[in-house]
Order: sequence, then C-alpha cells, then structure tokens
Amino acid sequence: MTRLRAFINRFKRDEGGVAAVDFAVVMPLYFVVFLAAFETAMVMTRQVFLDRGVDMAVRVVRLNTSNPPDYDQLKTMICQATAMIENCDTALKLEMFSQDPRGTMTFKSRPDCVNRGLEVQPASIYQPGLQNQIMFVRACVKYEPFFPTAMIGTAIQDVYGEYALVAMSMYVAEPNG
Repeated sequence: MTRLRAFINRFKRDEGGVAAVDFAVVMPLYFVVFLAAFETAMVMTRQVFLDRGVDMAVRVVRLNTSNPPDYDQLKTMICQATAMIENCDTALKLEMFSQDPRGTMTFKSRPDCVNRGLEVQPASIYQPGLQNQIMFVRACVKYEPFFPTAMIGTAIQDVYGEYALVAMSMYVAEPNG
C-alpha cells in the first residue's frame, strides 16, 4: 500500500505532459470552430455568387423584354455567373411569376428546389412577363457541403445531406415600344 501511495504522490507532483493534456482538451474545440467558420464562409461565398448570377440574368431579361429567354436559357445565364456552385445546371431550379402591384403580393413561402429523391421533377412556374408587369424570379440551388458533420452543416442540411441556397429578384417588364 505504501508503494501505491508513493507512486500516486510522485504522479501528482510530476508536471511532464501538462501541455499535451491542455492540447488534447482544447484542440478539438478549435478544430470544430475552424470547420464551422470555413463552412459558413463557403455558404456565404456561394450565396453571393448565386445572388450575383440572378441579378445579372434578371438585368438581361429586364432590358430585353421583347424576346425573353426561356427557362433553360435563363438557367444557363445564371450558371455562367455562379462559378462556385458545382453542377449548377442540374442543381438549380428557377421560378418566374408575375404579381399584381395593386393587390396582395403573395407567393409560395417555400422555394421550389431540386429534390433528389424524386425521379421526375415537377415543372416550375416560369411565366415571362408582359409589359409593365412586376415579375419575381427565384432561384434555388442545392449542393453538398464540404464538412457535413460540422456544427453548421447539421443545422441546415436537408434529408439528403444538401444545403439549399435561395436568391430572389424582381423587376418590371419594360414596354416594348
């Protein structure tokens, strides 16, 4: 028993390895914070690129109302300006619809996004506007996160492990004459 007590006392006085214990306790916390910060930065960067792409495409549509692009052309214009989003042409879904400025402006609260669980995707609302109509354009893109198990990743993922980014813009269809 005295040997055991002497060993325990020696162990309590020994300060070797204290830094390793501190490192082992603190390092995982720093690592989690780093992963969450990196994932947040990537989400924000992709959101900025999506917003920019939608704004640039809507500008072309707004100025060229006599010959509005179809769904695939608008999607291509947005994808060309969103360099940070992989597989943009398959992950992006658009909605374009008009609203009455004198009535209640309503639209679906949930954006129409790509649903990878469905074989056939239902058609999106895509109505190029007539002269002097208020038009809304909403783009939703889904992508896989870098670190799906990071703190932010588990908070905003869907059931397929993807994030959804939504960008919305509006314009007034200019008269053609």
